[in-house]
Amino acid sequence: MNYFIDNEFKKIKSRYELHTPRQLISDAGIQLLMLELDDITGGFTVTNNRCSTIVLNNTWDDRYLDFVTLHEFAHIKLHDKASTPFYRRMNTDMNIPKMEREANTLAMKLLLDMQDKEVIYSLTKYQMTDFLGLSEDLAEFIIN
Repeated sequence: MNYFIDNEFKKIKSRYELHTPRQLISDAGIQLLMLELDDITGGFTVTNNRCSTIVLNNTWDDRYLDFVTLHEFAHIKLHDKASTPFYRRMNTDMNIPKMEREANTLAMKLLLDMQDKEVIYSLTKYQMTDFLGLSEDLAEFIIN
């Protein structure tokens, strides 16, 4: 596993209780704003003066938005003040930049940790993404 991501995961887990994505960002003092965005944009983060707001597309499915919320949270934790592209639905032929891969990996690790361990770890990676209501393209970010 990537030490950078694993180390941040351990910090988050020791500081916060991992129940739901929205509870996590609330506990972290991050604001949430729901807006209607274009069809392919799930969300983005705005940060200024150390205050962050995660903006989510209110037309997307709530289960998919759980992942998007954690993806944006991961950017805040991993990529301090770096400008990152909006979270968009992935295409299989798309080259994913390093920062996006890191955010996806940490988001998936957090989301899986919020699930019933007995249930989630009895599934294959592709069954996990289906169980979570996510695209199977995100299975590559599941690292055991």
